[in-house]
Formats: sequence, C-alpha cells, structure tokens
Amino acid sequence: MNQVTPEQKDSVTKTFAIVGFVAAILFAVWLAVQVVSVIPSAFSSLASIADGVYNYNADQELTVATKSSVVNTGEPFTLSWTQMNQPGTYTFSYQCTEGTSIEIINSKDSVAALDCGVTLALGEQTELTVAVTSEKQRFTDVTYTIVFVPDNASIEPIENASQITIVNVEIPTGTIVKEDANENTDDSEVTDGVVAGESTTNESSTDTSSGNNPVAGTPTAVEEIIYEIPTSNPNGKIDLNVTYLGVGKLSGKTFLRSSTIDKDEQGAFQFAVQNIGTKTSGQWDFEAVLPAGIEYTSGPQVELKPNEKAIITIGFEGLSQTGTEKFGVEVSAKNDINKNNNSFTWAVEVVK
Repeated sequence: MNQVTPEQKDSVTKTFAIVGFVAAILFAVWLAVQVVSVIPSAFSSLASIADGVYNYNADQELTVATKSSVVNTGEPFTLSWTQMNQPGTYTFSYQCTEGTSIEIINSKDSVAALDCGVTLALGEQTELTVAVTSEKQRFTDVTYTIVFVPDNASIEPIENASQITIVNVEIPTGTIVKEDANENTDDSEVTDGVVAGESTTNESSTDTSSGNNPVAGTPTAVEEIIYEIPTSNPNGKIDLNVTYLGVGKLSGKTFLRSSTIDKDEQGAFQFAVQNIGTKTSGQWDFEAVLPAGIEYTSGPQVELKPNEKAIITIGFEGLSQTGTEKFGVEVSAKNDINKNNNSFTWAVEVVK
C-alpha cells in the first residue's frame, strides 16, 4: 500500500486552495458584470417613478386669484395663477365691455395698453399686474381669461375665465354715462338702486360628521336684493348671470372681506346673481361647494326681474386643516337661455 507523505498532502492542499481562489475571483467578476447590467434599468425605474410623482397632477385645474374682486377704476392690482406641473406657457385676454380699457403694468415706468379681445403672451410667468379703467357705469364687471398652453401639442389648453368688478365712485349709483352727447338725454340716467329687501335662508347641509370628515355646521345665506327700475317683457328671455364678489368671514350678517381665512373662525364668501335677460326669472336656486368639499343646496330663491340683482353671502364652518381650499356656486333657473354664466369656482388660503 502506497504511503502519502506530508509533502504530498501539502502540495494537494495548496492546489485546492489555488483552484478555490481562482473560482472565487471568477465568481466575483461575474457578479460585478451582472450588477453593472442591472443598475441602469434600476436607475431608469427610479427616474420614471420620480417623474411620475412630479407629474401626477399634470392635469390640475388652473386657479386664478386676486387680493380683492372689487377694485377702483384705474387702481393697479395683481392677478396670480397656478404653476402647472408640465411645460407650457400662459396667455391673458379680456372681453370687450363698453367704456372699459386695460393697461398692463410691467414696472412703474413701463405701462402698455391692451385692446379687448387681443391675446397677450406671458411666457412662463404666473402673475400679472393690470389697471382697469371704467368710464360709463359706477359698477362694471370685466371678464378676463388666463389660458395655459402646454408645449405638448397633443394636450388641450387649460383656461380659467374670471371676473373683476370695477368701481367708479365719481359716477352716481344707477347712472349710465352716454357715449354720444347728441342722443336723447331722457334715457341717460336710471334712478338710484333700491334695496328691495333682505332675507336669510337657513338650509341644512350635507352630513359629513362621520369619520375624519369636517363638520359643516349650518351654513347661512344672507341675501340682499338690488335693482334699477325693472320691467319684465312677457315675450322676453331669462338669463341669470352669477358673479363672484369676494371671500372672508361672517360676523352676524356682516360680511368682512379677507384674503385668508383662519380655520377656527366662521368663513364666508359672497356672490351676485343678476337677471341680465328681459323677462322675470321666476323662482331659482343654487348649489354651493364650500371649502373642505362640503355641499350646500339652497331653497327656492325670490324671482329676479330684468336687471335685478341678488347679493348672497354664505357662511360656513368646519375647516380642519390649512392650505388652499376651493369653493364655487352653480345657479339653476327654469328656461334660462344661457348656462355658460351660471357658475364660478374660486380658491382661498386657510391659515392657522
């Protein structure tokens, strides 16, 4: 029987050690190659996730805000709007309204007139300072539109049409300044606006007390009717127009305008409904979405004669968190010929 000497054992051991070391090196090289091939796709996946998180709200709503919705004639004010989460540019334009004009204010030394119906390209800026001049009526509603145009031509532009009320205190209430001095002056004035009455509507709101939903309490609507010698044409048409007036808080029946709302106080917003048609409206109603998503449905409202206006203030509670909250109103009336001016959506900042 052959004897294995210590020297032979030592030689075999060293051989196995060398083979194992080489195998370990080869495995390490193979593993490194596999890791390198996987990393690019992993980073690509992470980039896709990050891009998805960033653009998750690419179709967000375009919201426009001002510090006040009622401005004196010629007084500069700033419009600001949503920074959309996708590449694109913004434009500004306004509807033609008799006796009104707009100037764009870039700085104290740079003021440029903008004709109605003309589109102003704004690039990527998200605010604009303007001054509106009204020369014909004491109160004039001017409709302006902000449009977001995505760089991707396959995506439809997003627009927001809003209104600002311009006040010219030098014109008496109810007076319309005639453009042609040769026209019959018998029609150049309308008597001062008359407060026809005031009523309070107290309707129950949607119950959201379950779970973590905020409790709305009981919203209140304070209505004030203002009109100027209304005359109804039995063969005329009904056209209710809703206009946002402001947001703030309600102290009793007094509306206090504010740019923000404290979440612990009773908030409120105000809007006007006017019959710009030629026939008395009959009863009408409205649905409101209050901050925090609370819904409110009114009861039947008093009919509006032609040119008659109802100013309504809705008070609400139940704000539980800070941040931007949206609200809006939609008006409904039987035989209303124009549904495009029956609603608005706005937003307010809720603070501590």
